[in-house]
Amino acid sequence: MEPRAFGLGELPGTDMVQAADVVVSESLLPHIPQLPERGIGSDLVGRTAALLDIPIDRGPRGWRVASQHRGARDQMARDLDVLEECWGSVAEVKVQLVGPWTLAAEVETRHGHRMITDPGALRDVTEALLEATRAHRAEVEKRFGAVTVLQLDEPRLEDIMRGRLTGPTRYHDIPAVPEPLERLEAFGPHLLHTPALIDAPWLTVDIATIDTPAEKDAVARLVDSGTRLAVAPVEPKQLWRFFEQLQIDPAGVELDVWARPADTLLDAARAYAAAREMAEGLR
Repeated sequence: MEPRAFGLGELPGTDMVQAADVVVSESLLPHIPQLPERGIGSDLVGRTAALLDIPIDRGPRGWRVASQHRGARDQMARDLDVLEECWGSVAEVKVQLVGPWTLAAEVETRHGHRMITDPGALRDVTEALLEATRAHRAEVEKRFGAVTVLQLDEPRLEDIMRGRLTGPTRYHDIPAVPEPLERLEAFGPHLLHTPALIDAPWLTVDIATIDTPAEKDAVARLVDSGTRLAVAPVEPKQLWRFFEQLQIDPAGVELDVWARPADTLLDAARAYAAAREMAEGLR
């Protein structure tokens, strides 16, 4: 598969039409834009939670299982209406959802404990997310006549694996989960976006932030195991130097490029263009 360029999801601003134009104009793989500046329900967890059969709402410390869904449940459908009008049909669309581990870490049960601490709650939220993922992808594929590519965002995965999550009080320890892949594999092929360097088939990395010997060894092991890497844009010399340090021939590494986050839509368009330019240069 040739290198592809794409955004990871979040874009600045509140205008879906403008965001849609940036995505489809500058990206080789368009994605459903996420606009967290629109407020509650537009952040990563709230946007995914609104798709679940389990009602989830804001609680005292964040997100919590509730008695009914709020209006955010309809936001995705409205966004897809706008995108369908702006894009028409496209060959591929990337959809982004928060993964099961971060979702279970960020959402509390009605008793105020993270869902990840209750095996039954963890199972239920994972099954609900699996069903929501299937339904969301089917809806996107039907609307755009497209093949969907799934991205799971797991920003809390490293904390979960290292046992760094905190409970509601200091007397509630949350044990580490050193082997998280089996639960993730249930979602089928996907891009895993996480700070953790784990043995996933397709993983985002930022080589500009990888500088310790342990981190470099971890990346080398990933490449040796066949992991496809999605990297953030860097100068070609920096990319080749990085793989030279790993004693790996870059010609044998499967690579994609993701656009770095930006503060404005204009800067986002430039970041998407930089990602596309780098991906085209890798072909």
